[in-house]
Amino acid sequence: MKPIFVPAELHSLIKWQVIRSARDRDLSASDYAAMPDYPMLDKNKAAFMAYRQGLRDIPDQGSDPDAVVWPPKPDFLK
Repeated sequence: MKPIFVPAELHSLIKWQVIRSARDRDLSASDYAAMPDYPMLDKNKAAFMAYRQGLRDIPDQGSDPDAVVWPPKPDFLK
């Protein structure tokens, strides 16, 4: 396999692409629980909403992709 050279100025952009892709997967994986007919306990709704908002806020955490803080996934999600 031939090595691929990636200019240093692109490292951050590539990391952000990977982060956004992972964030989008996590949002998609929890979409089922956002459906109005999904049986979620009232006590879990706030944690669920905070988790999804935390995922949506990841790109706004700053310019350093190595400093991203991921919201904890609630235990009740599959």
